[in-house]
Amino acid sequence: MLGLVAISGLFIWKWVPGPDLEISSEPMVGYQLSAETLIEGSLQLPSANRELAEGPVPITGPWVIASTHEGVRAWEAPLPVRPRTLFFNRPPDDMTVLQRTDPSQSGWKTAQKLAHRPGGPKAKQAGTWSFTAHTVQVRRELDEGPPSAGEYAVRYSKATERENSLNLAFSGLNDTEFIFRSLQVHDTTRAGIFLPAPASARFKVQLPEGAALEFDSVLIPPEASDPAIQSDGATIRVTVIADGQSEEVLTVEPQLGQADKHQIDLSQWGGQNVELQIDTESGDSSDLDYVFLANPVVYRPTSQPQRLAIIFIDTLRPDNMSLYGAERQTTPLIDQWAETAAVFENARSIAPWTLPSSRTLFTGQIPERWSTSTPIQTHLASMGWATSFVAGNVYLSSNFEMAEGWGEHRCINWPQAEVQVDRALDFIKKNPNRDAFVTLHLMDMHLPYTEPREFKGMYAGERPDGLSKDDFLRNDVVKANLDEDGRQYVVDRYDQNLAYVDTQVSRFLDALPEDATVVIMSDHGEEFWDHGGFEHGHTLYDELLRIPMVVRGPGITAGRFSEPVSILDVTPTLGVAAGLQLDDWLGWPLQELADGSRKTEFANRPHAFGRPLYGLRRWGALSGSEKYTIHEGKERLYDLETDPDENDNLLLDEYRTGPAIEAMAAALEVPVKPGFRVAPPKKMTSKSSLTITVQLPAGIEHIVIGDDPLNSSTVRVILENESKESVTMESDERVWSLTDSPQSQYTTVKMTWRGGKSGTREVFIVPAGDLGQAAESLTMTAQQAGEKSESASSDLPHGPAPMDGRGLEVARISIQNKLVKLTHSVIPIPSTDETGIDGQDQELKAELEALGYME
Repeated sequence: MLGLVAISGLFIWKWVPGPDLEISSEPMVGYQLSAETLIEGSLQLPSANRELAEGPVPITGPWVIASTHEGVRAWEAPLPVRPRTLFFNRPPDDMTVLQRTDPSQSGWKTAQKLAHRPGGPKAKQAGTWSFTAHTVQVRRELDEGPPSAGEYAVRYSKATERENSLNLAFSGLNDTEFIFRSLQVHDTTRAGIFLPAPASARFKVQLPEGAALEFDSVLIPPEASDPAIQSDGATIRVTVIADGQSEEVLTVEPQLGQADKHQIDLSQWGGQNVELQIDTESGDSSDLDYVFLANPVVYRPTSQPQRLAIIFIDTLRPDNMSLYGAERQTTPLIDQWAETAAVFENARSIAPWTLPSSRTLFTGQIPERWSTSTPIQTHLASMGWATSFVAGNVYLSSNFEMAEGWGEHRCINWPQAEVQVDRALDFIKKNPNRDAFVTLHLMDMHLPYTEPREFKGMYAGERPDGLSKDDFLRNDVVKANLDEDGRQYVVDRYDQNLAYVDTQVSRFLDALPEDATVVIMSDHGEEFWDHGGFEHGHTLYDELLRIPMVVRGPGITAGRFSEPVSILDVTPTLGVAAGLQLDDWLGWPLQELADGSRKTEFANRPHAFGRPLYGLRRWGALSGSEKYTIHEGKERLYDLETDPDENDNLLLDEYRTGPAIEAMAAALEVPVKPGFRVAPPKKMTSKSSLTITVQLPAGIEHIVIGDDPLNSSTVRVILENESKESVTMESDERVWSLTDSPQSQYTTVKMTWRGGKSGTREVFIVPAGDLGQAAESLTMTAQQAGEKSESASSDLPHGPAPMDGRGLEVARISIQNKLVKLTHSVIPIPSTDETGIDGQDQELKAELEALGYME
């Protein structure tokens, strides 16, 4: 076994030397130790390894002097909680430090709350605090002396909840959910078997010839605990039981916060059905003995392991790559590699931002089916593959469920490509004789640009006066009101980062074997004022939806292909390469386009997209060369063959949306219906609420509440019938259909938006019966409640407004100088098992702000 120590960030991965394994030239076979292999009745677990964690966690020290300045001394101690934050300029919303001002106090109800100050002059004030991943600082007047044990405490409910989840009695999980799980230490999340000592589990396995058992052992640090109380150590014992005989094959003591890899030679039992018993034992005390076996797998080591890789370049638009025709030689090394690859010239994402696109990337399904889909990394891990996601965007973190299914998921925010490539290469080196799948995510094309010094000045000249710093964000650019030269500077900076990425991608490609299957792609593009906007997440123009897609590997026919393809197709493509035989993908394997077997089908396949991060909902579809979009009831249709820049809306000359709507319905696999949309004014006072009531005498077929990924607005919808029976929907419920309550005919919709937030949630109403007749007979009223209550009735236009692509008003209300419109719309009707995309997380709010996702 190789003796390799990989030190990265704050987590140490150690490959422990051991006996050499017999390496087969045959293909690898393997599987995880999982719930399917667990012998029923064999599991023994402690009820808890500590008492219920609740309330603030005391900081007991030891305290050391960190600095002294103008009569104020900063004292530092170990942080007794484990935050998920990636930056430390401010704490999560529910994290604070408390100080007992009266030593006789036993609780924290009257404790003083300290102000957080991460740096600058105010950070030198007494009565303030700051923190890092492992330490906390408090600042005191010099004459106060050092803090006493228990004088300070950290309140952080998220950490307390996670701490309790490590103890079966307080976790709310059943036995199987409790032991088969993913756990995070620092920036790394790993899947495996959690066996807090003392515990025992037995597995029934069929061993292949030349079998080995592999796992990483680690003692998980507590999430929220007094640092003075620590585990006194634990032991893992692995025993093979065959033909009634038991043989212990490993005894090891897991290290706190350090993952040690173990490979156990089981070849003497090759071809047999055996039992593997895993016992964990405590020292003198079982306190905090959180023993974890990461990625336990039985497999046959092979000298020719398979390699699958996704090179995921965030925010990369293809037309800036020389591979796709850019005049600048921005990607010469990728271009050379791609000479023997399949280059797809007409690839698109399903959304203009990272989270929904990534969920589709790994499932081959629309992102709303994330919770009911099995990602490709889970399929491969179940077959014994080593899997790793090296991520660099907060939206790819465990807080947004993007660690699901990965054997190893490592996420830091906004790293340079060199760091990410090193991490991916470390993973490959750690698995020399095991099939491995890695996703390498690069963040360099995303604002704020951070190209290394040697790439600065490659294309960009002096920074424009309107930009005050090199690492600018979207708001900096928008406020600068740049002229043409200033805008070119921004594009030049983007291209400099692309040139840097090209060198790092090439370094990774050079380290892979020739028979590796590799996909180079992006999640979305970037706006450079193509339609007046900048950055991404806002619109559905092709500068955001078009992405690079390049695939190389065994069975991939090289060449250039102009047929439309999708980010949906990546998982099926890799699945075929890995030998998976599944039919639960919405996407198609790109091998079938490259080899010509489904060329016509690919050309005729419809595509759907939408789900912006910001603003009101947008949806669209591509059918052939025609691209359709709808936003605020306004429809657009472009012929991309004659109008690739999307400037000429064909619907203004002839209204013909039928085929486009059919394409959207087919691509989304849900009904798409004509109906009405209602949206509140974009701003309401913090003390107000607005209720809009729409009555439709012929009845209501569907209600759809529009998604708002940033949770910047809420709406409550109440449906009533003539008997005053009602149904209530909250913002996150998304859809109601007549089939939910077939016995009642609902005719009234009451929609109430609360003030204080921007109103970005629309409500869509699909009436029963004919749309035109419904428009003629509906009535709409409004009531504004707050400092000044006011009510109003709708000012109906003359006759029903036709569906003509312009989003014409059916009704309008002016209330307190704010205009509310009811317009026609086209509405995808989500199924009840689909969930919206939640792009907000209070624990990572600072990280979202640092990347410009939130103001």
